[in-house]
Amino acid sequence: MNESDRSQLNFVEKVRRTFVFLGDLGFSEIEASPTLVRYHKGNVEVDIYHGRQSHEIGAGVTAFGTRYTITEIIRANDPEVEKYFRYPMTATPEGVGAGLEELSTLMKRYGRASLDGDPQYYLMLKHQRESWSKEYSLEVLARQLRPQADKAFRQKDYAKAVELYSQFRECLSPAEIKKLSIAVERCKG
Repeated sequence: MNESDRSQLNFVEKVRRTFVFLGDLGFSEIEASPTLVRYHKGNVEVDIYHGRQSHEIGAGVTAFGTRYTITEIIRANDPEVEKYFRYPMTATPEGVGAGLEELSTLMKRYGRASLDGDPQYYLMLKHQRESWSKEYSLEVLARQLRPQADKAFRQKDYAKAVELYSQFRECLSPAEIKKLSIAVERCKG
């Protein structure tokens, strides 16, 4: 579906109707295309988009030079809700309308502090992003090293098992903690 085909979706008009609350908050529309509507107020910019290839309906808020996705904003306010949130993906007029309604509801519920441009809120988002990034990196490392550590333990290469398990200690299961403890003891003796 190219941009001219998207005219049937009425994305821009649906965004304007669904996100009318942004105008009530003092935002002004600064850009509109078949796949993107952007609003601005002070140092805050909001973008609502329909992915050109993915057909995802999503949003982001930019302030102080950094863009945060609606997913990050939801996660900062309610991690349980974020676990189950998925961007709506659609290429039908009905789906676009429903996806924008869902996004608007989430923006109203979780995005108010970001829309107000509260510097403390953005500082918290920045720290959360750094924390999430570290957690994700550790999870990836654990997925990579766990099989090697388990293999080293099974082969009684305890020094290697200690080295590997220690690199993702924060992610160890109770069984892996026990294996690490055994491996440490075996290295001493």
